[in-house]
Formats: sequence, structure tokens, C-alpha cells
Amino acid sequence: MPSKKWKAAKGRKKSTIIMILIYTTCKNTDEAREMATKLLSEKVAAGVDIFPIYSIHRDSGQVKGVNAASMIVKTEERKIQQVNDVLRQTNTEFEPRVVSFKPFRINQEFKEWVTTSVA
Repeated sequence: MPSKKWKAAKGRKKSTIIMILIYTTCKNTDEAREMATKLLSEKVAAGVDIFPIYSIHRDSGQVKGVNAASMIVKTEERKIQQVNDVLRQTNTEFEPRVVSFKPFRINQEFKEWVTTSVA
């Protein structure tokens, strides 16, 4: 018997708080830590996961690869613009690439933690 309550993303009421995950990249893990600290101190994120990555992409018609960092930001949908503003202020290399995802299922305790953390 499951002990955790799960919330399906479908069938929400308009007043329901919508949790999202934001994926973004930055120059390196030091810059990512700086961004994450600012996001948390300004209460626009509940938590941030940081990963060192190797990114391969097209740039000026050429394929290039660089060491970088990626982040997954846990927040609410109403905070997307504020997250984007912080990322723009602290990203030193380029316009932040921001992709947001709405989770299909969220356990109740995790959702409540996110909600209280960004309140």
C-alpha cells in the first residue's frame, strides 16, 4: 500500500499552484552555484540541482563542444519570469537557455515543500 499521495498534473483548478522544473545551462559549476544561491536567497526557487556537463552544439555553422554546467530549478509556474530575470543578471556568457517542464506526477510532500520554500 503506497504511503505517499500523488497529484496528477491534469484536471487542475485555476487556483491550483503549479510546480515546474526549469532546465538551464551556464558557463561552469561555479557560475551555477552563484545563480542557484541568488535564486534561493530571492525565494524564486525551492532548490537547484547542478550538473557538470559536456555540451555539443552548433555555433556559427560549426559543431563545437565545451565543458559547462546545467541546472534543474524547482519552483512554481508563477515564478518563471523571476527565475529568468535572475539567470539573465548572473549569466556571464550568453542569454540563458531556459526550458520549463510541468511534472506529470508530484508527491504531496515535495509539492508542499516547493510551495512553502518560494512563498
